[in-house]
Amino acid sequence: MTEPRLIGRREAAEYCGISPTCFSMWVSSHKMPPPIPGTRKWDKRAIDAKLDEISGLGVNDNEDPYDKWMREHPDR
Repeated sequence: MTEPRLIGRREAAEYCGISPTCFSMWVSSHKMPPPIPGTRKWDKRAIDAKLDEISGLGVNDNEDPYDKWMREHPDR
């Protein structure tokens, strides 16, 4: 059986490596996405996307490829 994509608050907190209380604080401060409307479940992909964003790993489609290369290779 595969792991579920939708998880509850406790599982979401564990997935992020934080306490459930901390996870709730992160949701209320918009560091983490809210649960899916009408549920008490979070989408793991939404959590991953938000973590990528706050970690600076988010995709910026508007960035010039040369600028991106220069940013990723500051020693050049």
